[in-house]
Amino acid sequence: MAFNLSTFFQKESSSVLGVDIGTSSIKVVQLKREHGRVLLETYGAIALGPYAGVEIGRATSLPAEKIAEALKDVIREANVTVQNASLSIPYASSLISILKLPASVEKQLAQVVPIEARKYIPVPINEVMLDWFVVGADSKTEPTGKIEVLLVAIHNDTIAKFRDIASDAGLTVAFFEIEVFSAVRAALEHGIAPVAVVDMGAATTKFYVVERGLIRESHIISHGSQDLTLSASRALGVSVTQAEEWKRKFGLGATDNTIPAEAKLAESFTLSLSPLLSELSRTIAAYESRLNQSISQLVLTGGGAGLKGMLEYAQGKIPTEVFLADPFSKSQAPAFLEKILKEAGPEFSVAVGLALRRLQEMG
Repeated sequence: MAFNLSTFFQKESSSVLGVDIGTSSIKVVQLKREHGRVLLETYGAIALGPYAGVEIGRATSLPAEKIAEALKDVIREANVTVQNASLSIPYASSLISILKLPASVEKQLAQVVPIEARKYIPVPINEVMLDWFVVGADSKTEPTGKIEVLLVAIHNDTIAKFRDIASDAGLTVAFFEIEVFSAVRAALEHGIAPVAVVDMGAATTKFYVVERGLIRESHIISHGSQDLTLSASRALGVSVTQAEEWKRKFGLGATDNTIPAEAKLAESFTLSLSPLLSELSRTIAAYESRLNQSISQLVLTGGGAGLKGMLEYAQGKIPTEVFLADPFSKSQAPAFLEKILKEAGPEFSVAVGLALRRLQEMG
C-alpha cells in the first residue's frame, strides 16, 4: 500500500522520513514543515510475509538483508524522496525502567545511572546503549528529596542490525527511538491525566500507561492480530490467506442478518479477542487501584486497531472511554484522503511519531 502526494506538495530539503519496521510489515511516512504547517508528502506499507514465504499478516523473523530488501521496495513504491531517516526499535528489544534516586545525585547522573542500571539490565553494561533523562518527581508517589530518572537501554547488536538495514536500503539514520515513544507522540495529545495506549501488533499487543508524557507502566501481551486470522482459518476451515482477506474486508461488522459464513467469522474474532480485552480490563483496574487514580481514556493503535468494528467492540468490553489513534490528524493532506488516512492511521502511528520528532528537532 502506498500513496504519493508529490503532485500536491513540492519537495523541499526539510522533508523527513519515519520508518517503522514491525514483525508483519514495514511502514514509512514522509512529512515536511512548510509555513508552520506539517504536510504529509507520502506514506506506504509493505507486508513482510511474502519475504519470509508465509501469508500476508503473519509475524516474521527475517534476516537483515531480507528486511532491507522489503524496505527498499516500499521506499520505491511510495516514491520516498529523502535518505535521512528515523527508525523505530522494537519494544521487545529494549528495556525501559524508572530509577528513583536521591535528588542530591542529579549532577552526577553520568556516573550514578550506569551503576544503578546494572540492577535492571541482565547483560553487561558495555553491551548496551544507555540513555536517560530526569522526569521529575510525582508528589503522590515520591517523598521529597527523590527524583525519577527514565532509563532506556538497547542492546548494541540491535542498533547494529537496524543501522545495517538502513544502510543497505540507502538510508542514513538521524536517530533510533523505541517504538513506544513514537507511538505515544503520534497517538496522544498533551495532557495531565493518565492515558492507556494499546498497540495491537501482529504477534503481540503492547500496553502502556502514560501520565504527563511519562510512560508509567508497560506490558507485553502475547496475543496479536495474527491470532484472529489463525482462529478464523480454523473455525471456518479456510486458508490463512482467505481468513486474512475476510478479516480485512468484514472485520467485526457481521450481524445475525448477514450470511452465515460472515457471522461465523465475526464470532471467531470476538472469541479470540475476549481474553485480550479481559486482560486489558484487569490491567487497567489494577493500575487504578494501586495508584488510586483513574485512567481517563484508552487509545487503540497499531495495525490490529484498524479492524472494522474494533472500536465499538472494545468500548463494550472496557469501562474506560476508548478512542482510535488518528496520527495523520497532526499533518495536512488533500481533503479527499481524509477518510482513507483516518482508517489507515492506527497502523502508521509509530512512523508518524518518528517523523514528527525529527521535524521538532529541525525546528
